[in-house]
Amino acid sequence: MSDEKITGYQPDDPRYGLTPEELKQYYRDKPQQWAIVAWHKPGTEAARTDALGAQKQYAKTLGDRLIGYGQIVDDEDENDIRATTWFAQLDGREAVEAFMADDPFAKAGVYGDIDIRRWSNSFLKRQADYERKGENQYLYFGWKIEDAAPFIAVHLKDHEDYFKAHEDRFIFRGPLRSPDGTENVGSALMIELPDRAAADAFWANEPFAANGGYQDDFRIYRWVFGD
Repeated sequence: MSDEKITGYQPDDPRYGLTPEELKQYYRDKPQQWAIVAWHKPGTEAARTDALGAQKQYAKTLGDRLIGYGQIVDDEDENDIRATTWFAQLDGREAVEAFMADDPFAKAGVYGDIDIRRWSNSFLKRQADYERKGENQYLYFGWKIEDAAPFIAVHLKDHEDYFKAHEDRFIFRGPLRSPDGTENVGSALMIELPDRAAADAFWANEPFAANGGYQDDFRIYRWVFGD
């Protein structure tokens, strides 16, 4: 087991000062968290409207396990809803699938494709903890390049410093993980910014993205709070 400590995390981060093996164990031991995007089928607007109140109540059943809940919308029209998103702590993939099966939108036939990803909340805060600024919210998904560990090691400190500088605008953030939780395979984060130009600039200047650490299929979505 390597005893060389990872550098780059902030001192108040629970990952600060861990060795690579200790970091893997940290993710093995941490309660499982998930990023879920459930895309809406065309022509289901009426069913969605009818089930919306029930879904909002369903979100409350998660209590503190709910990290984030909301909708992906069109950049220019918040009423043009494309998908529902859940960021939640649930004990395993089967629990996630059961949770989604009981989602009132699923029961109403609103959902088409559902994308479920293992994720970890690095920011250690939830949507409910965020002080809203009345601007726009943006959801980012980025998938790391293959065999990204050496790249991450080089750019981690700049990445964490960059995120620290934007800390008051993060609603939540964290890495996408491999199914067993041990490997960093991407990023999923939510941030509040004035407009799409600011959202694009934020990603372009982020050190992992600026230095080619993500694959080309990253996504930036306009998003709104579900409550």
